[in-house]
Amino acid sequence: MKPLFIPLKTRWFREFAEGRKNVEYRVYGPRWHEGTCVIGRDAVISHGYSGDRLSAVVSGFRKIELGRAPVEAQKLFAGHTHLAEIALDFNL
Repeated sequence: MKPLFIPLKTRWFREFAEGRKNVEYRVYGPRWHEGTCVIGRDAVISHGYSGDRLSAVVSGFRKIELGRAPVEAQKLFAGHTHLAEIALDFNL
């Protein structure tokens, strides 16, 4: 299976790079679900689509209701009912 590709805006990429973030939230659906975010799958965290890259491994996955996500994720994904909560491990 190819690595899971996760492009991020500058703020979020820096938080991962600095070790302040290890969970990513995406709208649960065809791209982000249990079948694509398999625990143990390699992942590539990218600064945008063509910037710096970090290697990680999916270490956890949950489908959660929007109201159970952090407030920032709730604001960002307002209007959706479920999110994919993807935990990543960078200690390779």
